[in-house]
Amino acid sequence: MPSTNEAPAALAVELEKNQLATQSAQALANVGDTVRASWRFSLDAIRSNTAYMSPAAKELLVWAFTWCIDPAHGHRFDEFASRVAYAPNTLYKIYTGKYRHPESGVMMDAPEALMKAIRDFRRLELSRAKMGRKQFVITPTTKRIYWAIEQARKSGRPVMVYGASQLGKTAAFKQNCIDFNHGKTVLVEIEAVNGLRGLLQAIAVKLGISPQANTPDLIHRIKKALTPDMVLILDEVHLLANVYRKGSFFACMEQLRRLWDAVGFGLVLSYTNLGYARAEEERKRELMQIFRRGVVRVNLGDAPKAADVKCFVEAAGLDWDERHTAITVAKGVSDTPFAALQLLAHEAGITAILERMRMAHELAADDDRTVITWEDFLRAHFAIAQCAEMPASDWDRAARN
Repeated sequence: MPSTNEAPAALAVELEKNQLATQSAQALANVGDTVRASWRFSLDAIRSNTAYMSPAAKELLVWAFTWCIDPAHGHRFDEFASRVAYAPNTLYKIYTGKYRHPESGVMMDAPEALMKAIRDFRRLELSRAKMGRKQFVITPTTKRIYWAIEQARKSGRPVMVYGASQLGKTAAFKQNCIDFNHGKTVLVEIEAVNGLRGLLQAIAVKLGISPQANTPDLIHRIKKALTPDMVLILDEVHLLANVYRKGSFFACMEQLRRLWDAVGFGLVLSYTNLGYARAEEERKRELMQIFRRGVVRVNLGDAPKAADVKCFVEAAGLDWDERHTAITVAKGVSDTPFAALQLLAHEAGITAILERMRMAHELAADDDRTVITWEDFLRAHFAIAQCAEMPASDWDRAARN
């Protein structure tokens, strides 16, 4: 049994090891030895190099590449090779179109054993991704978003999705990529990217293409990387207008139209209600081209639906049938869960409701409980509301005391 002095010493050694590992990883990243850099090819090159292979082999190789370079679940090339039990050199030859018969020199398809190993790898990775994320709640709005993505996939046409902020659009897009992604769904979350080049760079990064190329090269390589069976989701498209030059937004939309015309892939464009309304104002002018191509439009509404909120309520273990019960949480302070939920849905959205549920769990934990109650929820609700109120001045009291 270690002495009391040995335990802190062992802990100090472990902490030092962790710190050294972190510093080493940072140093490698500083010189470009990153997860992405370990995969020494891009998606457009993979498509060209594996064009002669079977559809199943191409699909699996592309999926493995796009999955492993994603920072959310990154795997270095050598780590992936180890996971599928193949030599990195052999995998490199397969990905670069140099996998040939050792005697005849004839190009060979990906081995069946490798395809099986990648399928097993994919099954395990997707399972871990689903378990690792916070519980995702399927709501009626989620189903409508999934339907919109599927229509884009089936038709190979643009689909417009729009609705108020905080309806769960982005979360649904991310979950859809986990639930149904076989290397054919790419989500680009648009922040305030810097015009057309910024948009192309954001798309390129998600497609595993170096963003450092010039604009014409980026366009060319993106066209090669995209295929008709893919869906490109652009979330918060209206943010493209938040640049210094108004014409940049129209240049971005026109280039998206040209990319789609060249390839014919599924395209999902997501807006807030306000952003969509502004875009619609320009339909008769610069944006008519892409709007005419987007036949399907899905309006998610201006606030979370009661049916959506009910799903979150029941997932949290609360009884929806008790939503109208008046609950007193402090002297002179009472309300019904339904009134609070309705107010939050219309004024703040789903995130505000989920935040109160998170705080409700903290309150329950303070009482050594694992299940929350409506009282916990309302206590959290009023605590947050109280923090937002202007504090009363205390200068008169300070003068007297």
